[in-house]
Amino acid sequence: MKNKLLLSSALVGSLAIAGAAVAETKITGSAAYTYAAHSGATALASKQGAGSELQIDVSNSGDLNIGGLTYKAGFSMESDGNESADWGEGNFFSVVSGNTEIMWNKDKAPSQSQSATPRVGQMLNTQAAGTGMAVYDYNPGSMFKNTSWNMALLQKTDIGSFAAIYAPKFNDGGLAANDNIAASSQDGGSAYDLLYSGNFGVDGLSVIAGYGKTEKQTAAVDDISSKQLGVGYNFGQFAAGVTRSKATATTGVDTTSTEYGVTFAANDNLSLGVLYGTGDRDATTAKEKVTSATIAYNLGGAVFETYYIQVENAAGDSAAKDEEKAAVRISTKF
Repeated sequence: MKNKLLLSSALVGSLAIAGAAVAETKITGSAAYTYAAHSGATALASKQGAGSELQIDVSNSGDLNIGGLTYKAGFSMESDGNESADWGEGNFFSVVSGNTEIMWNKDKAPSQSQSATPRVGQMLNTQAAGTGMAVYDYNPGSMFKNTSWNMALLQKTDIGSFAAIYAPKFNDGGLAANDNIAASSQDGGSAYDLLYSGNFGVDGLSVIAGYGKTEKQTAAVDDISSKQLGVGYNFGQFAAGVTRSKATATTGVDTTSTEYGVTFAANDNLSLGVLYGTGDRDATTAKEKVTSATIAYNLGGAVFETYYIQVENAAGDSAAKDEEKAAVRISTKF
């Protein structure tokens, strides 16, 4: 049974705008509203309140007049709470030939943020936002694609999808005013990722694997290499999986993050999930442990979600007080 909380057609919509006979422009978006209560390590750190996340996505696709090629392009605007609108998310331009795609982008290409661990609703990092969690990282060493322009080669095959991604400059976030190159884009070395995601032709199986390296993010920061492996399987109403990532700096400080997950689709609308994550870093006094339980219900045009999360040994400190957080969240797509 597919988890219709994530795939329901009632939650996916678009506005098509006439442009040309061979092109189509779409505007989609999402809105999420959360109310959470956090029991922190101190009375001052304990808090409760409301939050929101709004996003608008604009995309265009069509035919090119050379070699039967097609193209895709787009960008997004995101605003969280009272933050200023961020237009730097999901910018891309792709040229496509069959199952092969070449993409020039910022924060659009695949990365080691992928996971074979099944989830209901939000990932651990989102649920734990505002807590002292600081070791567990679902995307170690691979965040350059969220901040830097890069070139990606994407290839679909019968056994899965492969990606090779290269960023010439780690700090080149495209801050130049069009053709006026920013001086800050000259800092930092290059970075790359090699990724696989697919099922090797086995129904219900989910496998991910990746390796990446970032060379000298700045003059004062060492090289970072990262690798990732995850396996999940869908047993019908149940799904289970595990994903492990490891980042290694040239200073020898390793960080290993592991995420386990089990989900249960009770029916087409109701899903339940449990996640357990650990973060283990050299030189810390304890292994950070994060546990969460989520219940989500498809309301048709929206999804209602409630979760509870607990963080032990926050930031790898064995003396740290356990933290708890509970939240309700409603979201919709348009």
